[in-house]
Amino acid sequence: MTNKFDNAAKLVGNALGTIEAAASAAGARVEQGLSEAAAVVSNSSTAELIEKRTAPTRKALAKRAVKAKKAVKKQVASATKKATTAKKVAKKRASTATTKVGATKKVAKKRAASATKKAQTTKNVVKKQVASATKSATKARKAAKKRASTSATKAKATKKDAKKRAARSSKK
Repeated sequence: MTNKFDNAAKLVGNALGTIEAAASAAGARVEQGLSEAAAVVSNSSTAELIEKRTAPTRKALAKRAVKAKKAVKKQVASATKKATTAKKVAKKRASTATTKVGATKKVAKKRAASATKKAQTTKNVVKKQVASATKSATKARKAAKKRASTSATKAKATKKDAKKRAARSSKK
């Protein structure tokens, strides 16, 4: 009688060993399949398409920012030149008009102040334009980044869903 129990125990032990080996092999295959699916999703044409679509927008915004900065520099330089020229002209007029020194100095000061004020105003306007262009470029960059991360999030969700399905199917 004990021989029968021993034989039965051996058969059950062998069966369990075979089942464990099969489950282990199946799990490794499912895991490999999931990693391959994740690689395919991340390297998919959708991810590349999103990248391609956002690239021109980013480039265009960068060009706008560069153009705005150049325009600002030119305007500031021009305004500074005008202010410097106005000061020089005022000085010359003041030195040549020795008889009307007081009146000439006042006029020169007013002109120099006006030119300086105009230069400062132009400088402030340009600063605002640069800030606005930079701000819009940053917004576009963030939007592009958000779109790209959304596709990555979808890929992760797909991967998790596939893992869950695989776990359910392996439990059955």
